Amino acid sequence: MKLFATDLERLDFLLEADAAMYVEPDELEAEAAAEEKRPKYITNYIGSKQKLIDWIWKNTPDGVNSALDAFSGSAVVSYMYKTKGLKVLSNDRLRYCHHAAKALVENSSTRLSDDDIEAFLSDNPKAGTFVRDNFKGIFFAKGVHALIDTLRANCDKLSGYKRDIALFALGKTCMSGKGGFGHFSSSTSYGKRQDNPEEFKKRLRNNLVRINALIFDNGKENKAYRGDINDLLPKVKADLVYFDPPYATEFSTTNYERSYHFVEGLMTYWDGLTLKTDTKVKYYETDHKTVTKSNANEFFETFLGNAKHIQNWLISYRDHAYPNERDMKKIIAALGRQSKMKSKDHQYHISSKHSDASHAKERLFICKRARAAQANNTLEEHKNNDIENITAPLAAAANFHTSIPVEIRLGSENIMSAEAMDVGATGDPQFNFILCRTGTNKNGDHFTVEELSGRHTTAVNKKIDLQHSQDFSDIVGGIIASDYLEDSSGGRVECSGELYTKDSQHARLAYKLMKRGIIAQVSMECDYEEGECSICHKRVKSKADYCVHLRKFKGREVSGRPVFEILHGVTFTGLGLLDRKGADENARILQVASINKIESEQQAESNTKGDETMDEKKKKNDEASVEAAKKKPEQKDGDPLRQSDLEKENHELKAQVAELQKRIQELEAEQKAAASKARARKLLTRLEKQGVSFGADEDRESELKRLAGLSDEAFAATEAAFDRMAKGSKPESAEQDKASGKQTSKASAKQPMRSDAGVRPRDVDDKKSSLEEKLKDGFMAAYRNRVGDETNETIN
Repeated sequence: MKLFATDLERLDFLLEADAAMYVEPDELEAEAAAEEKRPKYITNYIGSKQKLIDWIWKNTPDGVNSALDAFSGSAVVSYMYKTKGLKVLSNDRLRYCHHAAKALVENSSTRLSDDDIEAFLSDNPKAGTFVRDNFKGIFFAKGVHALIDTLRANCDKLSGYKRDIALFALGKTCMSGKGGFGHFSSSTSYGKRQDNPEEFKKRLRNNLVRINALIFDNGKENKAYRGDINDLLPKVKADLVYFDPPYATEFSTTNYERSYHFVEGLMTYWDGLTLKTDTKVKYYETDHKTVTKSNANEFFETFLGNAKHIQNWLISYRDHAYPNERDMKKIIAALGRQSKMKSKDHQYHISSKHSDASHAKERLFICKRARAAQANNTLEEHKNNDIENITAPLAAAANFHTSIPVEIRLGSENIMSAEAMDVGATGDPQFNFILCRTGTNKNGDHFTVEELSGRHTTAVNKKIDLQHSQDFSDIVGGIIASDYLEDSSGGRVECSGELYTKDSQHARLAYKLMKRGIIAQVSMECDYEEGECSICHKRVKSKADYCVHLRKFKGREVSGRPVFEILHGVTFTGLGLLDRKGADENARILQVASINKIESEQQAESNTKGDETMDEKKKKNDEASVEAAKKKPEQKDGDPLRQSDLEKENHELKAQVAELQKRIQELEAEQKAAASKARARKLLTRLEKQGVSFGADEDRESELKRLAGLSDEAFAATEAAFDRMAKGSKPESAEQDKASGKQTSKASAKQPMRSDAGVRPRDVDDKKSSLEEKLKDGFMAAYRNRVGDETNETIN
């Protein structure tokens, strides 16, 4: 009798999906045949991954043929990998978890017959009384304690996988039921299952039938182990190891043996165990060490260190846990692994009342060997083990350039691993920042998940400069690592950068200004090959070919619909440090790294408390200033000298800032003058081709200076007037202009286009307009000059 239509249906029943199940055995076949939804489960197993198995499978690397589930628990992940056709090795130190894995993962065909089930549920006058004597009044309703003694005695009449099935079903039935919340940490009525003996038997029978239906053969030799993971790992050969370890959180620590002590003791009928009779819930004595905040790092370093020979790692984790995400990345990187972290909202069923500890962001670290550790592997091995390659160079030159908002956080303690990382001189302060997020920024540039996840590595080894300056001396650092991450708010690219304070005076100044909060804004640039309109979805390779939506309304709305440009073929080109607001007003520096040894030690000490933000430091400085003002009358003779030194240093910093700002203004003026001169020269060249003569070179140069000095509107009107003159005298030249326009557009598509770079958005319009558009714009500008009238354009 086939009770499940698909392998996925089998997954709906496992320990971590503990449930109040009331489905008659004869209903199961009808349920599978009709492909109806399975009954609603009440998940109450601590740390359950039942609702995350599809997400875990989605992030499992391609080419994996075997997997080790290192902390298998109820074997929900082990069973999922079995349904996918993998060879599965399952391990857990707890006996109950071992029986679950033996019954569902290692077992491929053995089931309990109807006679076996009836014998298991029958009375047994030779049964012991341990449960009735020691746990009377707690965990279960009246009469159930004696029934459990009987059922446990009947388990010993079975052998092999049949005994595993019986123990698994009995333990599961003890955990679930009306009332209670899965584990055995409360002796109150709130933690008591209310089922009477007959109801308990009925649930046990249904569980046995369900377990029988879950058993299948995937054609592989699967194996269940029970042992210390650090003893097992060095002996195991597998393509992937999945870790779902116990961990401590900010809310509590979890000892699974303590939480499920009743079921764990029941597996051996407490043989060799000593009950602590002075406790309310009757724990048994154990030397098992609980994972706490103080030993968490050592615990993770040890078992991960024993898995270095296994190619792929998946590590399940959650927020508010120890070690935190930053420390986890450091531990993983220290073992020669590259990692990226995925996040997903999840609710843990820790109790029937859900507190802040229940609502969490599930983390999944996807780890692969760093390239340095796999240099001797063959290309075929790379393919089989899903080693990620560095993004290949662009097939064609980028046709556009834009800026994107950046959120930045400095802190020398967290350096991410990446290909081609160049750490730089010892002591150079390093910092982390969010390069960009999926979605649309204030400039109307839209970044997709596919672009950011596939192109983020193009940011590595790109420059960090001042105000997007193109002067070589203004380069103050470089981007050394990148990673793509996801959370509930969407995807983002996180990068690490460093300031070259050992080599550059400007870098040292920038570092000081960051620490003082003067440089508090940043902006990131990128090139891209094609742009796509969000309204009409036209794709272009040059801004000269923009549709009317992007040309006139990018970053705004048309008929209530947002207009933005979807970027394709993105290449990140650099990061600019700003002293003013860029495209994103919220892109600001949050933390500053220490550069000297004393500050590093102070930083290490403060890590246990968490890094201070700039706002917190400012608040502390303000409070210190108030206290200093109160004590000013009591200052000693030496204090004025210190004050004088501070004032002098402050004056020097202000002078350096003023010099930088002046230099930036000069660069901007030079850039604008160069652009004006270039367009004037272009116009003169076009006029000369149309037959206009300037006589001597001095006359041409004079006219060039005059045109370059015109405002944008005056230049447009002049250009339009020349065009009308040329059109009136040589109508036949229209076809030549049209052909010339096509060549210009084609040529422009081969060159990267640069926009505002987030410093002064939309001050300069660098689009290349067609001849028709220039004529129209010039005519309208001249018309407005004459009659002072404003016109409104309508999009058809």
